[in-house]
Amino acid sequence: MKQIYLYILLFVSGFYNSQTSDTISRSNLQTSVSMQFGKFLGTNDYLKTLTHREFIGASAELTVQTDGSKEWHRRFGRPYYGGGIVAFDYLKNRDMGSPFAVYGTFGGTIKETPIHSWNYETSGGFAFNWTPFNQEKGYLNQTFGSSVSIYINFGVNYKYYLGKHFDLGLGLNFNHFSNGALKLPNKGMNTFSPKLSLTYHFDEREFAPKDSLSAFDKYSTLDVNVFGGVRHSIFYGVDPGFQESDVDMIRKFEGKYHQNWGIETVYHRQVTYKSSLGLGIGLMYDENYNNKFYQDENGVIQSTKRFEHEQVLLNIFPSYRLSISKFAIQLQPGFYIFKKAIDRRYDKTIFYQRVGFQYTIGKKFLIGIGLRSFKFHKADYIEWRLGYRIFNKKNS
Repeated sequence: MKQIYLYILLFVSGFYNSQTSDTISRSNLQTSVSMQFGKFLGTNDYLKTLTHREFIGASAELTVQTDGSKEWHRRFGRPYYGGGIVAFDYLKNRDMGSPFAVYGTFGGTIKETPIHSWNYETSGGFAFNWTPFNQEKGYLNQTFGSSVSIYINFGVNYKYYLGKHFDLGLGLNFNHFSNGALKLPNKGMNTFSPKLSLTYHFDEREFAPKDSLSAFDKYSTLDVNVFGGVRHSIFYGVDPGFQESDVDMIRKFEGKYHQNWGIETVYHRQVTYKSSLGLGIGLMYDENYNNKFYQDENGVIQSTKRFEHEQVLLNIFPSYRLSISKFAIQLQPGFYIFKKAIDRRYDKTIFYQRVGFQYTIGKKFLIGIGLRSFKFHKADYIEWRLGYRIFNKKNS
């Protein structure tokens, strides 16, 4: 978990330092508190057995409201950005732990009038203090294998303006929790909840200018990135000649930790103010791909190398990038070229999916995080990314 804490510190400090060119006045600050009461879904066998799935959440945020003076403000609904903390109580299922999440948030207006607005909101961060799966202690909830998970939130809300300083909001939120295969089992959790919020503007509310959108120049970029990560791997199923009862479940879930690292380059061409399309190619080493679990003659779980020589994977991927000032969201479905399929229990498909978040420090340096998955719902591993922008060229 140390790499998570280190990366949070690196990401936050980089974000803070990069804002020197976008000085924020006190009048643009706002704070909000909110409550949510909802249910988590029965997405795995353990959660399906629970009769009561209700939870309560309480959060507090400090955000910056953009004033509409920049082009990206107007294109994203005069958005706000900042951070917050949220704590959850799972009521009749408190054995799950007392989780809380620290997160960054970004949201904006879909439609606004002088008395109310419809809005969107997104958040992402890390949740702590889950009670993890532990067979030795008899806690068999496979939702989380570790006490730390990723926290992702999407929501929409309606806000009614109470005077010049306060907003009263009512919305609907979707939350997702998963540890990205840092520690198995990792079934994850999804929740839906109504949300009631109260927002206070430190100064009187200001409305965005009604100016029309400006013309803009389109650019092409070429980035090179290095990335690394760790995933937890375990023995699956049972080998020929043995029965399920022969599998040592404690040893099975001890598993092994495998490294993933690589280098890639990706070219993007801007097609609209917000969107860019591109293509990338990369080389990566996946230690898990070179590993094989098996049961020896006594049924004890062992591991060995699958290949005499280490295998490096070549991958190619189309890319979509949504840019929000210096922040970017990337969707990259990709393909492993020449990957061998030997054992269906362990070999992931040649087609993978990746969602990533990237921030530009200054003009050239990039930091980011990505989640690589397969079959659209199974997490492979979390990537911690550093990059450099080779060029940012205006399209002719």
